[in-house]
Amino acid sequence: MTARPLANSAIPSLDGIRAVAVALVFFAHSGLEHVVPGGLGVTIFFVLSGYLISTLMRVEFQSHGRIDFRGFYLRRFLRLMPPLTIIVALTLLLSALSIVDAFAPNGLLAVLFYYGNYFVIAHDFQGVPAGMSVVWSLAVEEHFYLLYPPLAVMLLRIGRAGLSAKVLVSLCVAVLAWRCWLATHDASENYISMATDTRIDAILIGCLLALWKNPWLDRLAPSNSTRDAALIVGALALLFFTLGFRDEFFRMTFRYTLQSLATAVLLYFAIARSTSAPFTWLNSRPLMYVGGISYTVYLSHHLIIEALRDRFSDWGWAPILLVSACMTLIIAEAMRRFVEQPCARLRKRLHKKPILNERTAAPIAPVASGGSL
Repeated sequence: MTARPLANSAIPSLDGIRAVAVALVFFAHSGLEHVVPGGLGVTIFFVLSGYLISTLMRVEFQSHGRIDFRGFYLRRFLRLMPPLTIIVALTLLLSALSIVDAFAPNGLLAVLFYYGNYFVIAHDFQGVPAGMSVVWSLAVEEHFYLLYPPLAVMLLRIGRAGLSAKVLVSLCVAVLAWRCWLATHDASENYISMATDTRIDAILIGCLLALWKNPWLDRLAPSNSTRDAALIVGALALLFFTLGFRDEFFRMTFRYTLQSLATAVLLYFAIARSTSAPFTWLNSRPLMYVGGISYTVYLSHHLIIEALRDRFSDWGWAPILLVSACMTLIIAEAMRRFVEQPCARLRKRLHKKPILNERTAAPIAPVASGGSL
């Protein structure tokens, strides 16, 4: 896993890809779910998260020979928990004003303690206000990252990219096999689509890209326009196939894996060829801005949409979309200025200050671009 020298800058295209992913989710929830694949947006987030977290771990391990688990979890807490807590508090205020539904006590705990996916599955979306069920995907990520770091350290210590690939591919196959078994034994679609044990293959595929053929850390293969175009077109064709093929068993099983693989291929080229068409647009300022606030957009948008639908039921989807987009962006910008940026400065100070002793791992931020989601 020999790394090439890193530029002291953010990994290109990541914020642009986040913007695309959150746009898919937003437009699907706004009333266009029959033409916009919101579920694909979540899958893209999963792959991107696995890639970014594993890339950061590689950089830290190569610099310090170890992973600081305490620092890892503290950074994730500072990245994820403050915005989530504020959105939950806003939801409680709106429910007190009878603008949105109230949390059930267990539903509130499920959201705050990251078991919202299993709560939503068990209670069929009851117990959390309409629009807050998006936290199921946060739970999947957090469950994964409770277990993944020790495996990542083991693979990094071995230092064999081929072995890392085999281990991660085997885990992906096991998750796919588990989904197939559930689909043939009358498991609910909600369980298969939202449970941690059925959806982590998307994150694993992102980890695979980071540890095996990382376009930011590893030496790139010589450019070959014909081969690159074939792979890009093939990945796009595979995505469109997964969206268009309506077989129920396929959609509950192979669809998620194939979408993740196609996303990983496109992610590779978006980073490796970020200065070339057709990927330069991902690094435009508007997309980078939306990608930078995508976490708050993801947390808040559906709640706002559902509240507007309930209060203004005679509105069509277009007014709902426009008003909810404006309100979501206002909240996300306020969160960026007054919550996320101060927390980011705190994370940087933690990077610079050893937590335990001189062996404690230090900064991994230079290659980062945002955080989870």
